[in-house]
Amino acid sequence: MLGKDWQEVQFGQICKNISKRVADPKNSGYERYVGLEHLETLEPHVSKWSSVDDVSSSMNLFSVGQILFGRRNWYLRRVAVPDFDGICSADIYVLESIEGKIIKDFLPIFMHTDQFFEKNMMYSTGSMSTRVKWSNLEKIKFVIPSISKQKTIVKIIQKIDDTVLKTEDMLQKTIDFKKSRSNELLTKGIGHDKFKKIKWYFGQEVVIPKDWKVHPLSKFCKLRKPIEIKSNLYVGLEHIGQGNNKLVSKGESSDYKSSKHIFLKNDVLYGKLRPLLNKVWVADSDGYCSTDILSLQHNEKILPTILMMMLSGPKFYSYAISTSAGTKMPRTNWTDMKKFKMFEIPIPEQEKIASIILDIDKQLSVIENYLKKLKEIRKSVIHSRLKIPLIQEEKLLVQ
Repeated sequence: MLGKDWQEVQFGQICKNISKRVADPKNSGYERYVGLEHLETLEPHVSKWSSVDDVSSSMNLFSVGQILFGRRNWYLRRVAVPDFDGICSADIYVLESIEGKIIKDFLPIFMHTDQFFEKNMMYSTGSMSTRVKWSNLEKIKFVIPSISKQKTIVKIIQKIDDTVLKTEDMLQKTIDFKKSRSNELLTKGIGHDKFKKIKWYFGQEVVIPKDWKVHPLSKFCKLRKPIEIKSNLYVGLEHIGQGNNKLVSKGESSDYKSSKHIFLKNDVLYGKLRPLLNKVWVADSDGYCSTDILSLQHNEKILPTILMMMLSGPKFYSYAISTSAGTKMPRTNWTDMKKFKMFEIPIPEQEKIASIILDIDKQLSVIENYLKKLKEIRKSVIHSRLKIPLIQEEKLLVQ
C-alpha cells in the first residue's frame, strides 16, 4: 500500500503527447528549429537551436513551456523546456502535463529521474539507435510524490535553476569579455601612443602600434613533421572545445599508432575541417591527432598562447571562412592559411598579454567549477527528494 506522500500513475495519466505537424518548415512563420543535437544531457532548458532554413521535411510544432523529450537514444536524458515557440525533430516528443495528479513544473523534473529512464530502458526498441514508442511510454507505471510534496520539490529546484541561469549568464559575459579584450590586446597592444594604419582584408584597414611589423603566418610557425613518439593520447575534432580553446575530452591512441599526424607539447592544434567551429588548442602533452587537425610548430617569434589567440580571434576567423574550400565539408588548407597577415609583437609584450588573458581564464575556471557544482547539487536534490520508499520500490520491481 502506498503512503500518503506517494501515488502510483501511468505516464499517460499525467502526460499527453502533442503531435502537431508542420509540413513546410521554411514557410511556417517560425524561425527556430530544435533538433536532437540541440538538447543537452540533463539540461532543463533549451538554450541551443538553428534556423528553420536548415530543414526541409515535415517536423513537429512546439510552444513555450511544453516539454521536449528526445525519444531516440533516450538514455542520453535529453528533456528540456523551451521559452520560445518553434519546430523540432520528429525524434522529439512534444509533451504536456495533465492536471490532477501532477503539477506542470514538476513533470520535467520527474522526467530527469533514474526511475523514469530505467523504466524507458525496459520498453525501448531498436539496437543501434534505440527509441521509445508513445504507445509503450503512456502505459508505463510510475510512483510519484503527492501534489503537496511536488510543490515543495519544485520550489527548491527553481531556486537552484535561478542560480544556475544567473551563473550561466555571468559565464557568457566573461567569455564575451575575454574575446573583446583579446582582440583589443592583439590589435592595440599595451602602452603604445603611436599607431599606423595598414591595409587589411575585404577592403578594410586596421590600426596597430607603429613599431609592430606584419608578416605571413609562415614566419611564426610551420606544420609539425611526423616523428616517432610514445603517447596514449589521441585528439580529434570532437575532443577540442568550440571557441573556448580547451580539450573537453580525450581519446585513446591505441587505434592510431600508425598515424603520421602527431603533435608535441606546446604545439598549437587548429581544426581545419569546418573552420566556422573555431577549434584551437595548445597541447599540454605529446600525442596523435586527426587528419582534420593541423599541428603547428611555433618558433621563437611567438608564444603558443598568443598564436592560439590569433588563430581563434575574429580576424583569422573571417579569413579562414573566406579561403576555405568545399561546400558540405569546407576545410582550411595550409597553403592559404600560411599567407595570413600576422602582427609581430615583441616577446615581453606577448608575455604581458598572455598574463592578462590567463587571469581571465582563471576567473572562467572558477565560474565553470561553481556551475558544475550547482548542477551536481540539483541532481542530488532530485535524487534524494524523489527516492522511493523501500516498499514502493519493491512494488515497482515486480510490475
